[in-house]
Amino acid sequence: MSGSAPPTSSSPGSRFGSSSAVRKASSLSVIPPGPGGVYDFAMKLGDRLDAPVVELARDTDTSQWAGDLLLLHFSGYGFQMRGVPLWLNDKVRSLRKRFRVFGVVFHELYASGPPWSSAFWLRGTQRRIAHELLQQSDFWFANRDGAARWLGRHAPSKPHATMPVFSNVGEPSGIDIDGLDSSRDRTMVVFGSNTMRSQVYEWNDGEIFDAAKRSGLSIIDVGPPIENTAMAQRLASGGVIVKGRLPAEDVSAAMLRAEYGALVYPAEFAAKSGIFAAYAAHGICPVMLWNKSTTGDGFKQGINYIDGFAALRGGKSQADARRIGRAARQWYEPHSIDAQVATLKKLSMESRS
Repeated sequence: MSGSAPPTSSSPGSRFGSSSAVRKASSLSVIPPGPGGVYDFAMKLGDRLDAPVVELARDTDTSQWAGDLLLLHFSGYGFQMRGVPLWLNDKVRSLRKRFRVFGVVFHELYASGPPWSSAFWLRGTQRRIAHELLQQSDFWFANRDGAARWLGRHAPSKPHATMPVFSNVGEPSGIDIDGLDSSRDRTMVVFGSNTMRSQVYEWNDGEIFDAAKRSGLSIIDVGPPIENTAMAQRLASGGVIVKGRLPAEDVSAAMLRAEYGALVYPAEFAAKSGIFAAYAAHGICPVMLWNKSTTGDGFKQGINYIDGFAALRGGKSQADARRIGRAARQWYEPHSIDAQVATLKKLSMESRS
């Protein structure tokens, strides 16, 4: 995990609206400063919940924030580079008095790692911060089963729900996945941030290039330009079709024509991955790259995703890929953005009784 960019403003509604807009809003969605997956997720939900998105940093002036619903999107590493925003609970405690209902969307809880990592030594503090936020909340919302089990042990009686994240680049509704199958190209999409895409290309010393060549697949790279010169040259020599940063509708169009999508991520945490959500929403067969195959959140290896590039060996048929892509889409549909908006509204109403 990594922290977001440092805050650039301490005004109410920083970057997302004027002070007057914040004053008029009856509800607010609060996020860490800077861009990223939490920002994208919160912006889409905030529009649908009539809860404008505002950034919160330690020095943010929140004196004009008040109203009905305060919805906090919690990511410890977004609020502080080590994942320990010690100031956050005091800030929330003050805000809590000015809102009728307080809910927390837990994008993460706490990190883990070996004893030589900072995460190992800080996770106790990270857990305490998450626990205090949970106790202050009227309802909570998690994006994966593992997080929900921890939250449920500490606040089982509060209204709550668990849903994997939705796609931030569209979730084509009413699409005929079976009909699309016949028009899909023999392509593999690599989508996401510089870091996430670079990890795919670096996996097993560039295994993707041999795997794609062996399987007759073209690689489509979608995302911000890769700044590493050597990596960019490797993509060029490997025949990668570099699309660059695209509007969401163009990303969606590219994914509707792709057969595979690659991602370095542990399957047990994939429910919180916007990249995995995008692949699933578009009926792509996800290729999960990790050293240990795991199962969680209702999907299984060989059913909703394939485990590594090795699964492409032996001439894996297009029918297999498309079957898995359809299953990934079916897994995705119950937690679409519409479902999540409806669930959050329901939790908010339950908290008032």
